[in-house]
Amino acid sequence: MFGSAAFSMFNGAKSQSADSNATLARELNSAAMEGDDQRVKRLLAQLLQCRSRGSTERMQEQVAALEDLFYAMRTLAVTDELTGVYNRRGFDWVASRMLRHLCRERRGALLMYVDIDNLKIINDSLGHLAGDRLLAAAGKVLRMACGEGAIIGRIGGDEFALLARQSGAETHSVLRNRIQSAIDDCNGTGQNPPLSMSIGVAAFDPLRPASVLSLLDQADRAMYVEKFRKVPRADTPIPMAAPRLALAASAG
Repeated sequence: MFGSAAFSMFNGAKSQSADSNATLARELNSAAMEGDDQRVKRLLAQLLQCRSRGSTERMQEQVAALEDLFYAMRTLAVTDELTGVYNRRGFDWVASRMLRHLCRERRGALLMYVDIDNLKIINDSLGHLAGDRLLAAAGKVLRMACGEGAIIGRIGGDEFALLARQSGAETHSVLRNRIQSAIDDCNGTGQNPPLSMSIGVAAFDPLRPASVLSLLDQADRAMYVEKFRKVPRADTPIPMAAPRLALAASAG
């Protein structure tokens, strides 16, 4: 996720890990958000205090350090900190790029709109820490089920989206089964509260291309068809048995 160059000769050290780069990026981001101009200047000055034998070497080290910082800042800007997947901005950006590539390649894709069941009830009855655990588990489940090739984002409080290339073997049923298997594995470890998802699906046709926003709208409407069938009352107790994933597929 970060740039190819590590911080060289930063603070007199010969190398820095990506974790150090991310830490500095977070500090700069925090200082900028708080409007602490002096802290921003101090951190940038610290970054540029490279010790080297020549001006050319020093310039190369500074450029490499700034490049690494840029990629670290960009990663923070498009990542949801709680779940580790893209945030809405990042998902829209990367998914739009994928759809353009798929149009050129004449390949289809599936977009899934995922809603975590009962999150509001869980937050109200068990507390927001329990809700956060459930959201983090959902992000992990989707990453495990969909693999590196899929684009996954948290696009709302309890809502996720994923975009996966479609091949002959990659149907929505196959993907659903993989997600359900990952949910079952997660709940089998004693995940409390148990994880349940409602999902709507929209298909991307490269011969009739649609935008990310249009696909999200189709999949969102499909998800709510299933969601409304099982929406609990406010006084419904939190289920302690692992519920099944429900899937509604959009004809669009």
